[in-house]
Amino acid sequence: MGKVDSVSQGGLFKDKLALLELHYTAGEPIESLKPLYADAMQWFSKWHQAHEEYRAFISKDDIEKIRLDISPVHFEDLFHFEIALDVVSLGLLLGEGDKVREATAWMGSERGSDMLFEAIVEPAVSDPRDVDEFFHPQPYDPLLDAIYTADTPEEASAYVKKYLDGWYKAFEGVPWHNGHLVATDEYMAYDGYWAFEAAAVCVIHNIDDSSFRDHLVYPKDLADWARANNSLEKIKPDAGARALRLRCEGDQPCPQTGFWYTPAKENSRRAFATGENMPVIKGSPWGATIWYWDDRQS
Repeated sequence: MGKVDSVSQGGLFKDKLALLELHYTAGEPIESLKPLYADAMQWFSKWHQAHEEYRAFISKDDIEKIRLDISPVHFEDLFHFEIALDVVSLGLLLGEGDKVREATAWMGSERGSDMLFEAIVEPAVSDPRDVDEFFHPQPYDPLLDAIYTADTPEEASAYVKKYLDGWYKAFEGVPWHNGHLVATDEYMAYDGYWAFEAAAVCVIHNIDDSSFRDHLVYPKDLADWARANNSLEKIKPDAGARALRLRCEGDQPCPQTGFWYTPAKENSRRAFATGENMPVIKGSPWGATIWYWDDRQS
């Protein structure tokens, strides 16, 4: 397996996520979004795997001093943080608990840094974090107020409406802003403007959305579908279930029986049994040996 371009993998993921949002904007049935979400999340995983491989490659001479599992989704960047919220909010609304947990695990280096992210993933994870800090007061302050400050249901609804009213303007400067104004014969940088996180918060906290459900950026159909299909119940982790580990460092026990591969050696794909020690590839130009779960389990 050759050197992987993390930036290209990230671009492919963003294209897949945009395709899902475009289908929602076009009014496609909600059920048809689920395979598009699954496809996007495969590329989300590949992006993170490529980023780990890249960090291992550039730090091969100093491998002991650098973390390899740093997510390329940096919460302090507004555009990246919106991507993180889209990923987990869509998963929650579509009832895809396993994929929410996988995405949250990939972004583990950012866990515990933002109240809103933790509030949205809390129903799906077995390790909720108690956090009192958050990034980006604009636009997210009112949405946090809807969760933590509102004293009445009416106040919670009012805070969400305030959030939606300020949502679009707050994103001036991010790549997609004003995309509907940029169009050529072959290209238009617009796939819809949707505050998926607002719908997720309303579903999680049972906030009445009747006063703002026709707001231009509120995905009311997705919120209605999530309620009708019990998405909040479906995303809960099973009692006693352990989180799926998608990576394993060399000289550690295999966490799950199946096929694994490592970029530290060409043609390395092979089956391991749970508990079997994962080998270290000595003399590899990659430095550390990191084994990755192969989705093609055959």
